[in-house]
Amino acid sequence: MRKNIRRTACLSGAILATLLAWVSLGCGTSPQPAAPESAPGAPVMDHAEHQPAAADQGEEVRAALTGLSPSDRESAKRQRVCPVSGELLGKMGEPVKLDVQGREVWICCAGCEDALRKDPEQYFAKLNNR
Repeated sequence: MRKNIRRTACLSGAILATLLAWVSLGCGTSPQPAAPESAPGAPVMDHAEHQPAAADQGEEVRAALTGLSPSDRESAKRQRVCPVSGELLGKMGEPVKLDVQGREVWICCAGCEDALRKDPEQYFAKLNNR
């Protein structure tokens, strides 16, 4: 019985060491370059997939924007992305409209509010470059 326990412990240690080596070496893949910042006029990137966001925002996004008034819906569609997270507005549920220094700004969720209010100029610059 003790031999089996030692053998199992030894095998588990070897597996763990192999996994750690594999992960630390990057699973044998070459590192991927960081995605460049979008230039003005460039297609908006869906950061989760690193693919251009579809012109058709998908049912999930449309459903989230449906709860807004018609004027708010158009405003959110014009802005299109959260300046804090870079996510499509509506991808995380109904977007949140804020008045920041007299400017209407849409964010994807309440979790982005503190960052926006802490450094609004940084995020206004992102909106201005779109």
